[in-house]
Amino acid sequence: MFDDHLGTPGVLPIAVDDDPVLLTLQRSHDLACELHAALRAASAALPGLSWEPVDEIGIGSVIDTLTGAAARDLSTASDDELLAVALGLETARRHLDATALHALAELDVRGVTDTKEGLITGSWLANEAQLPTGASRARVKLALKLRVSLPEVDAALSEGRISFEHARVLADAANPRILDAFALIVDNLIDAASGLSFDRWKREVTALADLLDADGGHRPGDDITDNKMRMRRALGNTLHLEGQLCGEYALIAEAALDAKADELFRRYRSDQELTPDLRMPPRTTLLAMAMVELFGEAFAKDPGSSTPARPEVALIVNAADPTTVTTADGTRIGDTERQTLLCDPVFRTVVMGVHGMVTDMGREHRLVNPHQRRAMNHRDGGCVFPGCDRPANWTDAHHVWHWLHNGPTDLSLLASLCRYHHGVSHRTGWNMYVTDDEWFWWQAPSGHIFWSQRHGRQREGPTPDPATCTTATGPPGAASTCEHGPDDTHGTGPPDTT
Repeated sequence: MFDDHLGTPGVLPIAVDDDPVLLTLQRSHDLACELHAALRAASAALPGLSWEPVDEIGIGSVIDTLTGAAARDLSTASDDELLAVALGLETARRHLDATALHALAELDVRGVTDTKEGLITGSWLANEAQLPTGASRARVKLALKLRVSLPEVDAALSEGRISFEHARVLADAANPRILDAFALIVDNLIDAASGLSFDRWKREVTALADLLDADGGHRPGDDITDNKMRMRRALGNTLHLEGQLCGEYALIAEAALDAKADELFRRYRSDQELTPDLRMPPRTTLLAMAMVELFGEAFAKDPGSSTPARPEVALIVNAADPTTVTTADGTRIGDTERQTLLCDPVFRTVVMGVHGMVTDMGREHRLVNPHQRRAMNHRDGGCVFPGCDRPANWTDAHHVWHWLHNGPTDLSLLASLCRYHHGVSHRTGWNMYVTDDEWFWWQAPSGHIFWSQRHGRQREGPTPDPATCTTATGPPGAASTCEHGPDDTHGTGPPDTT
């Protein structure tokens, strides 16, 4: 905040004239500098009195610099400048993390926050900086461990050779039982951090710690109850999952999810080559989708079975308002989910008395019977969306002429679609058609059109006029509005294409 500790007012590195908040900060800054100069003058006039600035380590100037950097518009920077800025700030972050840990350790050793604020250091940090209490206490714990037991790790972080995350992994691994043995190899582990990806390096550190602590205490995974999962329903038909898997459970789950997510990635990439309307989701989304795909496959029947693969999901459809669908607890589901799930449902009739009491429940029956399912499997050979490799027993029966628009459950109007492409076909702006010879084609929101496939082979040739094909709302001549709403209309028809 002060220029070389001389007491002259400094200048913030960003314009303040038009911003009252920044102008106030500048005035406060100038006032502090004037006070500083006065105190320096007083110390020179009075024998035996000395005064040194509080900000000897220059934190104020660091904050000023970073404030200016944060306010800079980086949209005009070159690619090389952006690369340098990103890596440079990561290096700066390491030095800042090391300084912060040093300050927290010193505060805790002195007991400052307890004496002045009545709070332990971690709780004080959480309260003053509005941070999670657990994370703040973990920072203090790490700071103390680096200071007392792992000085080599502390030095490596201070020099920028490792990150805060590296330091935390090393501190967690060095439990008291193996601390002496761990200290003999910690320098090698620090050196290895620069040559390996973080995840690979972390696995090796953990494996070495387990080897050193082979006869030690309890480790996650030793007890079956270490594997935990919590589910919590939220607004918007959202399910929050939280938990941990240990040992062989973790290895199996990680391998299965990674493999399925990779498979979904390849499927998306293939779909993008077919139509750019389908965007590649991030890895986190692919992992979530992979989990649901694995659930669906777990419910899959034997390939010779006529029943489709699906988990049992209870939905409520009121005959008086068939367009409104809710879960058993009354949560209303979205339009796309409604269209997808109700294409091939199991219906259970519930008869209600005048006071809302259940008086009778009918027998369940499927809209798609086993004979139709076998015929669909034989005709389509799996999902009919081009490029998809989902087998027939992992597909839903999609009503091209939707049942909400009085569509019959005729084989000629049913298409085998995997759960993902079933959802795609129900998206707003996507239109699916069926021809008289039971081939299907789509028109994407961009206008791109393409044929379906059978047994993995896509049909070639021009698509017919939509006026001659059955669509979601009915056969040729029916109203040409999409089932998603009266404003979503089919166009005059796509041009001929192959």
